[in-house]
Amino acid sequence: MNPLPSGIFITGTDTGVGKTVVTAALALCLKRSGVNVGVMKPIQTGTEVPGISDLEFIEQVTDEIYPVEDHCPYRFQKPLSPLAASKIEDQKISIDKIKGSFDKLRDNHEIVLVEGAGGLLVPILEKYYMADLARDLGLSLILVTRPDLGTLNHTALTVESANSRGLSVLGIIISNFPAEPGIVETTNPALLSEMAGLPILGVLKNDPSISVECGSIGNLRENAGLGLAQSLGGVFDEDSFLSRLGN
Repeated sequence: MNPLPSGIFITGTDTGVGKTVVTAALALCLKRSGVNVGVMKPIQTGTEVPGISDLEFIEQVTDEIYPVEDHCPYRFQKPLSPLAASKIEDQKISIDKIKGSFDKLRDNHEIVLVEGAGGLLVPILEKYYMADLARDLGLSLILVTRPDLGTLNHTALTVESANSRGLSVLGIIISNFPAEPGIVETTNPALLSEMAGLPILGVLKNDPSISVECGSIGNLRENAGLGLAQSLGGVFDEDSFLSRLGN
């Protein structure tokens, strides 16, 4: 992969696929590599749900502070799409405000990681989606996906959607890979890469001790570097990983 762009949009095939954990791992590994990395969560919904926010979880992993006024310009109480949550609170989201926050972070960091909400077609405004935000911020994507049944279709659809919108996808990171993979998990990774036409940039192992909502980072600090490619500050090697699976 070519040198990393100055901004990367972390998206996923679905809600709860592991974007926050992956973003935290990326931020930590880039920081350890000497990169001045910033993190942004443009829109956080579900603030009324007990537990910590996505940014607070990433703070615990990286030992950094991300003031919400700079790193998370919009926060809504209901655990809904940004469009639905903002309508309930009668607060229209301004893309210009998000752009302004991003530009400030970009001016002060070598790389800014922007974590989306849900997948690419989660609505922010009427007929304006997460994919549109990534495009308007000029960001390349990293796609977080699952290892289990259904991931081939979800991943291929997401990549197809990104490509149709002119978005550049750097690669795939597989989240929550089981310690003892079955036939589905051993065959899916090679197919994911082949179908999407993208490299596997990392595989983060399933760690039951990690909980974003509870603020438990488990063994993420110890395992982040093992699960991410050298270009992302880690030591993961796609060929070795696929060879171990028998692919």
